[in-house]
Amino acid sequence: MAYAAVNGADIYYEVMGEGQPLILVMGLGGNLDWWGTGFRKQLARARQVIAFDNRGAGRTNAPSGPFSIDQMADDVAGLLDALSIERADVFGMSMGGMISQEFALRHGERLNRLVLGCTCCGGSEQIPPTPRAQQLLAQFTRTISADDAMRYQAELLFPSEFIEKHHELLQAAHKMMAQVPMKRSDFLRQFEAIQSWRGTYDRLPTLEHDTLLLHGTEDILLPVQNSEIMHEVLPTSRLIQYEACGHGFAIQAASRVVTDIQHFLSA
Repeated sequence: MAYAAVNGADIYYEVMGEGQPLILVMGLGGNLDWWGTGFRKQLARARQVIAFDNRGAGRTNAPSGPFSIDQMADDVAGLLDALSIERADVFGMSMGGMISQEFALRHGERLNRLVLGCTCCGGSEQIPPTPRAQQLLAQFTRTISADDAMRYQAELLFPSEFIEKHHELLQAAHKMMAQVPMKRSDFLRQFEAIQSWRGTYDRLPTLEHDTLLLHGTEDILLPVQNSEIMHEVLPTSRLIQYEACGHGFAIQAASRVVTDIQHFLSA
């Protein structure tokens, strides 16, 4: 088990593979287990993959006080320092995509290429979750049973047709995601960090790094229009949409996602 002291937090991380570093930045309430070992191993065939638990999540301990997206972006830079990595590619999902945008804008000299999955630019320009997604998300700010958590999480991440056809897969995915429970207080600190984030819309046009935007067309948590908005203002971006996939597109279309990322990073 590896830890790095970063900005007052003890960041837990794992490394797979060798070569050009790729940092994986997970979303709200998630930890590095949520990427899935198989997904990370596939990416690690061609590069060094570094996954970590954001402050307050998984095995990472964090001091008291509020979290911010800027702070968590600085955590990424601090982890690079701790690992003696000068520059890296970065792949952020959902809240991790918000963190990755801020990392790119605050620490651009440390970034090679950027991959943003199912995320948004924040601020007034973002497309909010659908009413049903807002109802489901609110459940996670309360104390709920394990069965309810699995049901709500599945509906947030996947279209109903996929849920009906892949019950066993989703049970296994939820079991993996629940291996290291997150304290409700820490979940709320991450949630509040998203709510207070200023957003990047006005600053994205200054970002010169090659950027790949990935999004499921049936995402109810952060609708696909969010990536379309970002694509319009990111001068060096490419957008790939995954038909019939939700917020959990990296599980639904894992092989395609890995291939798309590998092609982009090696181009």
